[in-house]
Amino acid sequence: MRTQPEPDLVDLIADIIRAEGGRITFERYMELALYHPRRGYYAARPPIGKTGDFLTNVSVGPLFGRILASQFLKIRTELGNPPDFQIIEFGGHRGRFRDDVLREAPELDYQIIESGNPFPERFTGCVFTNEFLDALPVHRVRVVGGCWKELYVVTAVPGGIAPQECRRDSGYYKEEEGPLSSPRLQEALKGLPTHLMEGYTTEVNLRALDWMTDVAQRLTRGTVITIDYGYERDQYFAPHRQEGTLLCYHHHTENRNPFIHVGNQDITTHVEFTSLMEQGRRNGLETVLFCDQSQYLLEAGHEILAKITARDGGQWSPERNQIHQLIHPTLMGSTFKVLVQQTR
Repeated sequence: MRTQPEPDLVDLIADIIRAEGGRITFERYMELALYHPRRGYYAARPPIGKTGDFLTNVSVGPLFGRILASQFLKIRTELGNPPDFQIIEFGGHRGRFRDDVLREAPELDYQIIESGNPFPERFTGCVFTNEFLDALPVHRVRVVGGCWKELYVVTAVPGGIAPQECRRDSGYYKEEEGPLSSPRLQEALKGLPTHLMEGYTTEVNLRALDWMTDVAQRLTRGTVITIDYGYERDQYFAPHRQEGTLLCYHHHTENRNPFIHVGNQDITTHVEFTSLMEQGRRNGLETVLFCDQSQYLLEAGHEILAKITARDGGQWSPERNQIHQLIHPTLMGSTFKVLVQQTR
């Protein structure tokens, strides 16, 4: 018997919206668009690099992994070389960064954790993420009448039926204001001057805070290294970011509409690092460093970089090009931030 083909992601999400009372939080929508097990953006393991939708530190070349491998070895030494020392990377995808690290330090015990994978109850070592938290689903909120309202996702066409060109090109969904879905959102936004922020729209990443709590409670001894693009709180909620930080990437083209190319474009938001630091501190992690990626790599990889510069000075080489991409302030050097936290 011939089975009916599975509906595409646009229809699947519309069915879920109808089943859940006519609207869902943006967090739920983003989760489906990115992580639906068969139709979501990451289910297809989209290529990273020139042939994909975006570039990362890892896609630049193996130098990034070489430098971090030296840091992992340093952390292990500082802990007294415990036999159970592990590197746990969240969101390692195809394992390219892991391969770069293990090429430099094959003796490391390295584990990649993806969505749904088991996570050790207790462990010693280093937790590492590179552009992981920016892809976690977020809540969208807006100041309306001096109060925070949540932005929910609804179908844009009454009755749930739209012509093909609407569903594909203009977007099948739209946002609708409503009450906050969780008191945690109000807590995360407290202290902001809403009387001066009418219409201000932003994102709250509760899942990043939950992730930080989980990691801190499981890490008995060691370090958490978080590399991502984002800001401290005062910059994250700056007046000129009144439209938030949400961005979408499709074939290296940037847009701000998460309701087009459903399942075929990346959806990201910047990380609000101050909350991560505070959440870590509440759970036994102290912040030991927060800086631009350029500063971190220049200090952590000074010996490796010095050898490359001495060898290739005055001439082009793949590794000199990687240095330029990773640390130049107009490229990845200042865009990415590095947060290092340690157990007390």
